[in-house]
Amino acid sequence: MALNFFTQVAPKPGGKGSGDENQQQQPISFPVSLEQIAISEVNELTITEHNKVKLSMGIGHTLVDKPLKCKDASAHVCLEWSNEARLTIQHSRLDVKRLTSTLDCYDVSWKALRCVNQVLTDCVNLDSGHHWYGGYADKFQYWPFQKNKRLMAAYQVNDSYPGEIGGVVERYFFSTSGVGIFVDHEVPLYFSLNEPEGQMCFTAKYEKYPYVNVENVPPVLNYKICHADNVKDLHLKMSDLFIDKPVGIPDELLFKRPIWSTWAQYKKAINQSTVLEFARDILCNNFTLAQLEIDDEWTPAYGDMVFDQNKFPDAADMVKELSDQNIRVTLWVHPFFNTDSKAFAEAAINSMLIRQVDSPAPAITPWWDGKIAAILDVSNESAVEWFKSKLNILKTDYNITSFKFDAGETSWGPHVYSQAKMTTNPAEAYPMKWVKLAAEADPLYRQEVRVGYKTQKYPVFVRMMDKFSNWGHENAFLSIIPCVLTYGLLGYHFVLPDMIGGNAYNDSPDPELYVRWVQLNTFLPGMQYSIVPWKYNTTIINIARKFTEMRETFAPILLKYARESTRTGEPIVRPLWWVDPTDEVTWTIDDEFLVGDEILVAPIMIQSARSRDIYFPLGNWRNDLHDKTEIIKGPTWRRYFSVDIDELAYFTKVDNN
Repeated sequence: MALNFFTQVAPKPGGKGSGDENQQQQPISFPVSLEQIAISEVNELTITEHNKVKLSMGIGHTLVDKPLKCKDASAHVCLEWSNEARLTIQHSRLDVKRLTSTLDCYDVSWKALRCVNQVLTDCVNLDSGHHWYGGYADKFQYWPFQKNKRLMAAYQVNDSYPGEIGGVVERYFFSTSGVGIFVDHEVPLYFSLNEPEGQMCFTAKYEKYPYVNVENVPPVLNYKICHADNVKDLHLKMSDLFIDKPVGIPDELLFKRPIWSTWAQYKKAINQSTVLEFARDILCNNFTLAQLEIDDEWTPAYGDMVFDQNKFPDAADMVKELSDQNIRVTLWVHPFFNTDSKAFAEAAINSMLIRQVDSPAPAITPWWDGKIAAILDVSNESAVEWFKSKLNILKTDYNITSFKFDAGETSWGPHVYSQAKMTTNPAEAYPMKWVKLAAEADPLYRQEVRVGYKTQKYPVFVRMMDKFSNWGHENAFLSIIPCVLTYGLLGYHFVLPDMIGGNAYNDSPDPELYVRWVQLNTFLPGMQYSIVPWKYNTTIINIARKFTEMRETFAPILLKYARESTRTGEPIVRPLWWVDPTDEVTWTIDDEFLVGDEILVAPIMIQSARSRDIYFPLGNWRNDLHDKTEIIKGPTWRRYFSVDIDELAYFTKVDNN
């Protein structure tokens, strides 16, 4: 392979040294060797396994002087550029007990020696013929990961609508060469992808925000490089060692039946009558539902978690009427407090909001439903308990089942702020604790959040960002499968792929798109309606009902792999390379997926298509659409496979017999 790093340390003249005046430094005798690593005289680092170069790195490309060998009792390799930077590398062979195996890893650590304003950057060469996965939710979400683009920016949990890094973020990247990179949580990390073209860059630096240099120290850039036989072997081992497994699964009914949300169908024009009408229409058209979610705007002001009496004159009676029909009711909630809400004053007086620096006053921040608002301080345990008490009142007084926890991204907070518990990494200060709050507030049903950072252990559905209602890749239909696959590989297995047909912000989805969207959702972990099928015609209603019922038939398989994920950490929805990680064709397929190891799904993703090419990976696959007696032996392509408007191509893996 050719995985190249170009290590850059921004040089500045003068300054003090490392402070280790007594540390003995020696000229280097090349090559410097450590296990599979060799560092050459031209500062090229390689990792070789089975006579194949798995990793090639350029070290210190912008450093003028040659390094000296230094001594560090905790490292196998220590190189120092005088008064600029020190690089240490430590090899370890880690036990992967669940797999009764081991994983070779190298702890790479750059330390700036001169001042707090130094910049450390390592860049991976993507022009290697190998493909990358992991990272984060992206507005376009091309697959594999290296097809995306990203200007250098703080690696944080953001709202992806403006084009920022999205709401699910992990510092984990791995490739088809069997090499993975895991960047330490404490690194003040900035990131770019294909800017410049063909490079993926990791930068450590401190600026005014978002990373708070609490101890006023120079930056460090620490990460692990691990290698294994192939992409699956590597991922299974790294995820087992470095990613938490969910401690349980969400409510089983959420895997069997769809959530119905008021949002895309009604937007803010909801009231007691429209909610009851919505429920009646669902039942009258013979659709099932896991629960009915009342979205924006059910409160009199944003932050006041009480029903608006003008819109919902008897909310308790409304919920009772729905409960009597076995319809569970959930509510949309968020961490914002507009200044016109009664709760704003209560929260501000009691220091429950994120504050201005060196002030008890709340820090004002805008969000999509208010330009002058404050945000809950989720690092304040008293504020969290107060917020949960408001939710508990809704559960006890109105029989509300669960909640849709919206927002939680760091990008909605003020740039400069004070919290009860400050952290270097803002992702720890907000999204991590917001998801924790959500999980604690509903330990039974666990409906949904839309952010994730080191929160894989919580058994809650993670919703994709609101999708646009078109056939494209920009936050729309084509981004769904790559997004589900990415979430799963990052350890977020319970994926709610937003609303069928998108959110209709500009136009409603055309009938064909709506049907194909329903079909795509049939085998995904969660299913959610809002735009109603009866908006169209009887044909659309019948097709949507057919696949909603089909989903419930196959729900035991989804539940099987959901439960398995708590033990193994393996995703429910998997890329095609999962059954044969050496099959290069599977590495780039972005419009098919596997449910566990046993169902291959190939939905129609292109407008007007009534057939498609389908790749069958290794195994024997039963044609469940056209002829269950036909077994297709992979690996092979089947060209122009017929899939009519009311059909979904799926195949069950069968034994060789």
